[in-house]
Amino acid sequence: MGVERIDVRTLADVAYDMLERAILNGDLAPGVALGEAELAGRLGISRGPLREAISRLEGRRLLTRIPHVGVRVIHLSDAEVGDIFAMREVLEGLAARLAAQRMTADEIDALAASAGFRHRKPTEDVTTAAAVRDDFHVRLVQGSRNARLIGTLCNDMYTLLRLYRIRSGSTPARAHASDEHLEIVAAIRLRDADAAERLMRAHVTRARDSLNLDIDGTVPDALSRSNHG
Repeated sequence: MGVERIDVRTLADVAYDMLERAILNGDLAPGVALGEAELAGRLGISRGPLREAISRLEGRRLLTRIPHVGVRVIHLSDAEVGDIFAMREVLEGLAARLAAQRMTADEIDALAASAGFRHRKPTEDVTTAAAVRDDFHVRLVQGSRNARLIGTLCNDMYTLLRLYRIRSGSTPARAHASDEHLEIVAAIRLRDADAAERLMRAHVTRARDSLNLDIDGTVPDALSRSNHG
C-alpha cells in the first residue's frame, strides 16, 4: 500500500538495546556489577523499564543475578567455554548436515561469499544483528531450517562466545579457517551431508584448540556457577 510500518519502541526496548550493545562491545566488562539506580540515572529512565530490560538480558544469559550481591555481566570460565565448544561440535555438525539437504543454491552462494568473514564488535552504528549478518556459521545454521538449532546456536552459544572473546582477547583467526569454510561449502553444494557434517565438526574442534583453553583441573568460580542456576 506504500505505507511503512511504524516501529514502536518502548523505553524498555531502548534500554535493552543500549545495554546489549554495551555488553557485547566490552563497555560493560564480564563480571562487572550493575547498580539499578546508577544505570537508570545514566539512561535517563525510571527503574521499571530498566528492570524489564535487565530481565530480558538475564533470559539471554548476558546478565546473571546473584542472591545478596545483585546483577552482573556474566563471566565464563575456560571450562565452560570448553563445554560450549563440545556442544557446538555436535550441533553445528548437525546443522551442516541439514544445510546440505535444505539450503537453496542462492543461499549456498551467499554462504561461500561469507567464508572469509571475521568477527566484528557492535558499535554505535552497527547493531548486533548487523554485526553477525555475514557470519559464516550463522548463515549455515540458518540454512538448516531447524528453529531449535538456530535458537540454541545463534541466540545463545554464539553470543556467549563473543563475550568470551571480549574478556580474553581471543579470536580464532586461524590461517586456514577460510579454506575450511570453503571445503564445507563445497560439500554442501554436492549435497554430501556426511562430508559436510564431518568437515564442520573438525573445523569447530580446530577452532577450540586454537584458543588454548585452560580446562584441566579448572573449577568454575561461584559467579560462573550461578550462570547455570
